[in-house]
Amino acid sequence: MQSTFSLVILSCICVVLADNKVSLPSYVTPCNISDKHLSQCVKEQIIVCLPKFTKGIPELKVPSLDPIKLDDIKIGGNGLDLTFFEASMEGISDSKVTDFKINLGEVDEEFSLSFKSNFTLKAKYEVDGRILILPIKGKGDAFVYAQGVEVQISSKLTHFKNNKGEHLKLATPTYKYDIELTTFDLQNLFNGNKQLADTTLQFANQNWKQLMDELAPPAIKQIVVTGVKAINKFFASVPISQMIIGYKETL
Repeated sequence: MQSTFSLVILSCICVVLADNKVSLPSYVTPCNISDKHLSQCVKEQIIVCLPKFTKGIPELKVPSLDPIKLDDIKIGGNGLDLTFFEASMEGISDSKVTDFKINLGEVDEEFSLSFKSNFTLKAKYEVDGRILILPIKGKGDAFVYAQGVEVQISSKLTHFKNNKGEHLKLATPTYKYDIELTTFDLQNLFNGNKQLADTTLQFANQNWKQLMDELAPPAIKQIVVTGVKAINKFFASVPISQMIIGYKETL
């Protein structure tokens, strides 16, 4: 999963590090760049504001990120042809921050962030083929429940200038992830044959890692791309000088 998704949390960082020139939400307490515990201060504020921020900040052109709409996801190969479409992912607003570090004012400005949540993918599906030794065929509503998804994001921050002033921009983020467990619920398998459907779903859920090896990367990548766009829209709306107490412009 490259990053919130998760990268949605960077927008919280921008709000957290704002000075009085920005209208801060009532639930945010600003941090100061001179604070030797800056990362911890920002982390504490992210924990507070993330659930609210993911609902969107229209006045700053930040869209709602829970749920996130996904492009079609195709899983193929090894005799399986499975497509999810009209898909969306829910759960970002319930994320828990597990680790966070940031360095601002350095030659190379960077941050790293880890968060954990449970995600639900809702979609339509069409499937035909085999999962290992069992045949599978059907189309209908799909629900994929991914539990204990932990994402670790690392990124550099770059700067750009426009008529509003100097701004931050998220640059070339990288990520890695881990999933504790996934459960699939594909409704109307085998045209509603409950016995065949139950047997196949039980087998699929016992072998969930095989499916998630192909499903997770494109799903998480789309979440990250959407999150990055939202973060950079926020960055472009507010100059650094109005976001970060004591931060010196460099351009």
